[in-house]
Amino acid sequence: MKNRIRVLFVTVVLACLICAATSWAEDDWRIEISSGAARAVLTGTDAAAMESAAVSAAMFRSSVGRVEGPFSYAGVSMVDVLKTVGGIAPGQAIRVTARDGYEMVYSYAQVMGNALTFDREGKALRVGRAEMFLAYESDRDGAEKLPRIVLASRGEVIITKGHLWSKSVAKIEVVTDEGGWQISLDGIERTLLDRSTFESMFLCSRTTYPVAFCIVTEKDGSKSQYQGIPLWILVSMIDGGDGPDGRYEFNDDMAEKGYTVRIVSRDGFSAELGSELVARNNDIVVAYSRNGNDLPEGDGPLRLVGDLPSKKHSVKAIAAIQIIGK
Repeated sequence: MKNRIRVLFVTVVLACLICAATSWAEDDWRIEISSGAARAVLTGTDAAAMESAAVSAAMFRSSVGRVEGPFSYAGVSMVDVLKTVGGIAPGQAIRVTARDGYEMVYSYAQVMGNALTFDREGKALRVGRAEMFLAYESDRDGAEKLPRIVLASRGEVIITKGHLWSKSVAKIEVVTDEGGWQISLDGIERTLLDRSTFESMFLCSRTTYPVAFCIVTEKDGSKSQYQGIPLWILVSMIDGGDGPDGRYEFNDDMAEKGYTVRIVSRDGFSAELGSELVARNNDIVVAYSRNGNDLPEGDGPLRLVGDLPSKKHSVKAIAAIQIIGK
């Protein structure tokens, strides 16, 4: 009888310890979330009670040129997480701080899933198809790396840059996006192109996109050299002409049928160009620099320059590029 009581006692103690360990594991971490005066705390228990998703995703470590994964994660949408402090709006960003103090800033566009994706060889594919998750379970990461930021899709395995996968998240702050910018691309497809993604696609040493130069005579008679991307390259991101692997390809058939490309400034001014003029024309350039420097204040972040029908078409401070009449 004493042995039975002893076994029963040990069993009960072990069960209690297991329950305590499970409860502790669920609530092992906490994240401070803030936006202005709004404050919230998210724990592991809170996250487990929210609507979650099981996703698989891989990361491209550009520093070593290697794709790792896919890995499986369970997590909650960052959009839902941010609703606890009122959400996020264009012109804002989130600053994520890890338990070791490391910080990473994500633009509004990135929070909304507009991240650059890659193929298995690490070559750039397209922007979008992603969703930002706060992952709390993983078949790869131990408790010391969770929770972490994961860029993934609910319907397919996508590959995004590894530096976007912040780990050991301890704090999330909604802040003003001081140094960033984004432009809206709207056509058959729709995306937001932020500064970080733009630089990854067009300014990195391994980009496959052509760089264009043009000389412009300024109002004072001086000449400036502008550097940028042919407009048709950006149009190819929204004209529905993607290749079977998801890589952007210019839709020549659609351009031949005819449509209008509208370039819109931040102040609402716009100019329009026909698709027959834009199509594969490397002399119409969306510039990001002048004489090797960032564009002057009021002109940037992007300006349309080159072989244009008139000076009024040289739209400054581009905020949107649209395909209309398609």
